[in-house]
Amino acid sequence: MNGKPLVYLEVKSDKFIDNAGQVILVRCKNITVMNSELTNTDVGIELWESDNCLISNNNISSNNYEGIYLYCSNNNIISDNIIRSNKGDGISLIGSNNNSILNNNISLNNDDGIGLAGSNNSILNNNICSNNNDGIGLVGSNNSISNNNICSNNDDGIELYHSDNNSISNNNISSNNEGGICLGNSNNNSISENNISSNKYGIRLWISNNNIIYLNNFINNTGNVHFAPSSYNLWNSTEKITYTYRGSEFTNYMGNYWDDYTGYDANGDGIGDIPYSIYADEDKYPLIEPFENYFMPKKAKIFDTGRPENPYPSISGKFIGTIKTNKKIIAKKLYTYACEGTGGHTEYVLICNKTWCAEAKWESYKGDWMNISFNKTVILMPHETYNITIVTGSYPQIHHTSSLKTENGWINCTEFIDANGNKYDEWIPAIMLWS
Repeated sequence: MNGKPLVYLEVKSDKFIDNAGQVILVRCKNITVMNSELTNTDVGIELWESDNCLISNNNISSNNYEGIYLYCSNNNIISDNIIRSNKGDGISLIGSNNNSILNNNISLNNDDGIGLAGSNNSILNNNICSNNNDGIGLVGSNNSISNNNICSNNDDGIELYHSDNNSISNNNISSNNEGGICLGNSNNNSISENNISSNKYGIRLWISNNNIIYLNNFINNTGNVHFAPSSYNLWNSTEKITYTYRGSEFTNYMGNYWDDYTGYDANGDGIGDIPYSIYADEDKYPLIEPFENYFMPKKAKIFDTGRPENPYPSISGKFIGTIKTNKKIIAKKLYTYACEGTGGHTEYVLICNKTWCAEAKWESYKGDWMNISFNKTVILMPHETYNITIVTGSYPQIHHTSSLKTENGWINCTEFIDANGNKYDEWIPAIMLWS
């Protein structure tokens, strides 16, 4: 363990652990494990019946079994770790629910990059899973897998076995030796908006039914579909979608893009007129081009309060409130509307939910000073509530209301404390979240 201590806690809470060689938590709550080098032991970090812990910014490598192992442990956050060259899974969850696995780099593990068994309602988001056996493997589990980069794994990119009602979306799944996605005895899953390329098979299906598979790109796979009997699935959206194709707006059901589709599009709506055959199934609405060419993504990514009709009175201060969107927002920057003739700006912003935080800081009046950049991409999921704190400088434009409806959701004021210490519950800085 490189001379670093073994940390073992039982029935403990509210502890901060760093610079450890191995960590074992048993029936603990609210433990933070950060900045540790966890190498050359059995399991780098173990949680047994431990909840509400944070495991972040650790280097976990070359262990005899798993890098991180959770057993019957719930509501934990595993984020921003480097996990590599362990002989078991990079991250393994058994009977553990409502966990968040975010922004980890997981590679060169002998088994799965991330493996879940009997574990439900967790979020697997923005991880890199490469050069493992399977990138992500689920057994008897129901979770959300989104915005991950899953590439160059020895077997499947994502493998589901006896796992129903999962959501797999917005992942880049490429160069895996077997299937980009593999479903075995897995039903009622939603698979959408994934780029699935350069795998042996784009998707493998074994006795898996009633899965909804649409708006995916299948490109440069040796075979786009590997199909077993007794699998019957839906290969298009369940409802009609309004989209823009080559400058014109259409409303239709939408399937997937297949690089080997040989049909035609007589009416120019971007949907093939002949179904794409998939053994006993078919994609009835195959896309002529990759799915991203059918939408105007930038508009969907913006949360914009706009300019108020009357921004005065205005003064700098600290705003505390919440945001709740009606669609997914992806943002990398925050823009502040300034009162005319002033240097109104945001000096600091923090956006958080129960599983992650992102912040941005102002760097003085230089360059594009009205925009500040977040330290990580902000992804706001629809109908979820996020806490937001904004510290403004000079004279930003102000919406004088306690709750403001925008095109893509609501922003609400809990408290605004101005530079003179006066408190308000109806001041909202005029801002825009954008990419």
